[in-house]
Amino acid sequence: METNFANPSFWTYFIGSYAYYLPFVLTMVWAPLALFGLSKDKDMSTTKQVIWSLVILVIPVVGPAVYLLIIDKEYEKKFKQIAVGGGLTAFLVVWILSLISHI
Repeated sequence: METNFANPSFWTYFIGSYAYYLPFVLTMVWAPLALFGLSKDKDMSTTKQVIWSLVILVIPVVGPAVYLLIIDKEYEKKFKQIAVGGGLTAFLVVWILSLISHI
């Protein structure tokens, strides 16, 4: 089946919509997890909590992922690796499929 930019197929729209919305979904899932974990951290100073809150909210996808993987102490390590690793893997797969669908 031949597809070009002038006549995109259903597959192109389907994968393209996933590629477009997946970063928003990842941010909507990871940011609350990171902010909840941040609110439970009693060892961190208020200044650092404010800075991390801004990083989590201002830098979508990357901010919450970095906080969850490196700083967070609230959740188990395995849970954080599965949540962030699974989301990033899904994003990578969708990105590769979107590149393939344009060929």
